[in-house]
Amino acid sequence: MKDLLSDVYVEPKLATIGSRFGAAIIDFVILAIIFIVFGNLWGERYSTSETTGFRLTGLPALGFFAIAFVLFPLQEGISGKTIGKRVMGIRVKRKDLADAGVGNSVVRHLFDIVDCFFLVGMIVAASNPQRQRIGDLVAGTLVVKD
Repeated sequence: MKDLLSDVYVEPKLATIGSRFGAAIIDFVILAIIFIVFGNLWGERYSTSETTGFRLTGLPALGFFAIAFVLFPLQEGISGKTIGKRVMGIRVKRKDLADAGVGNSVVRHLFDIVDCFFLVGMIVAASNPQRQRIGDLVAGTLVVKD
């Protein structure tokens, strides 16, 4: 990015793959806790001789997926950070280093399932110079150090 005051190119400090992975694990744990709470409050309990658990169906399942889909893109779009990114000291920016916004964040997260499948996102991020996963490439975003 070009600094308008000094007319010098400023290279963004990209987040490491490790810090991105750590942030993803923290966000996953938060989502798992929300799922467990929903399951215990509204889930259909089942028990077999080997296991016991619950399933979410209907409105509780829809509510959980709505929270899962809105929670992370909204946090990222407003502040550039999810809770995991905040803990790891990283944030999402557009390629021109402007704030990403909710639109870019929604596009990034539409590709979360693809990026998680066989760790495709981590492999893609490790193999390109700007450490962008597929969601970042499509949305035109970078994950940078705070």
